Amino acid sequence: MSNICKQASLCGGCALIKVPYEEQLKQKVSAVAKLLEPFYTQNIKVNPSVLTKYYRNKIELSFTHQVVHKEPLNKKIKRDKSEPLEFEDVLGFRQMGRWDRSVNLTDCFLFNQNLTWFIYKINLWAKNKNISFYDQRKHTGVLRTLMMRQSFNEKGGMLVFISQAPFDTEGLVEVCHQVYPEYSVLTAINDGLSDASPIKDLKVLSGSATMQEALLVDDKKIVFTLSPQSFFQTNTKTANLMYQIVRNAVKEIEPETLYDLYGGAGSFSLTNADLVKKSFCVECVPEAVENGRQNAALNNIKNVDFICQTTEDFLAQNKIESKNSLIILDPARAGVHPRACELLAGSGVKNILYISCNPKTLAENLAVLTKNYKVKKVQCFDFFPNTKHIETFAELELL
Repeated sequence: MSNICKQASLCGGCALIKVPYEEQLKQKVSAVAKLLEPFYTQNIKVNPSVLTKYYRNKIELSFTHQVVHKEPLNKKIKRDKSEPLEFEDVLGFRQMGRWDRSVNLTDCFLFNQNLTWFIYKINLWAKNKNISFYDQRKHTGVLRTLMMRQSFNEKGGMLVFISQAPFDTEGLVEVCHQVYPEYSVLTAINDGLSDASPIKDLKVLSGSATMQEALLVDDKKIVFTLSPQSFFQTNTKTANLMYQIVRNAVKEIEPETLYDLYGGAGSFSLTNADLVKKSFCVECVPEAVENGRQNAALNNIKNVDFICQTTEDFLAQNKIESKNSLIILDPARAGVHPRACELLAGSGVKNILYISCNPKTLAENLAVLTKNYKVKKVQCFDFFPNTKHIETFAELELL
């Protein structure tokens, strides 16, 4: 395998792979600095990804029945309509800018070194079994999505074959274990029109319905049980670094109470539980809340309350204890809800730690929060090397 993926221009999963890594970091931090300039003018430190290849702990590949395009990037080519359409079955990432086409992966630096060999084996197995791939335009075919998860700090992983309808799985476990012997093998159904539709009828063919991953902070290991659709930071090794730096900030602030808002399955609450008397983890996704409770029990952590509620409703209905408290924010790409942002700005809590996966919405939220807070420090974590995305950590202090 060369150092440049042959499908990079087509796939888009590593759009910046031809740019030297140091230059990628400069471009990303420059973009963040420009967005945050009204609130913060000091230099922004960037923490590189611990791994720049094979760093992802989760990927989703699409089984796609599609028309053969001899030059898929050349939009000027017109099809000779006198010739019949030729079709192909492809297992890979979605083609950049297309919802109906996938890229046949012969190189990939995202998941692990066995990925392309595994794709070859699964393609061969499906062909021999005569199991059809999904056609996004006609909504026909059986196999739809392959979700792959791997653990970096624990063992094993899981392979989830998501299909439009049940299919003959004979021989599937054997093929999977030829490449990934320690991975669980599962099937699930998605009979909706969208690939993002919820899955149902999860069945375990081998192993278990969950796997474990861990975050390592100080001398502690916090173990997380993950189901197929549990959220976990995609770059485990760099996440370790970020959680350690957030923990260092919590140690410096020394709060008694932690409000972990947009808390997911409680990763910030659990990695900082021993530093506070009480933590409130607020999350509106019921499955994530249940995961959090299970993981607290798994790690024998008893001082975290998991609350299933939107952050804006929680803030509106509960008086935040401003004395000796700390707020951690880790919202999705849409950022903090406007109503929640106003309530946070007036909360009186001395310190807010804001972890953002979208610097644009971070800047929008800071326009509100800086009415009563100053941005004390900003640093970035490169969770997604060879892409334009970057994680930003802003430390705020009450004026």
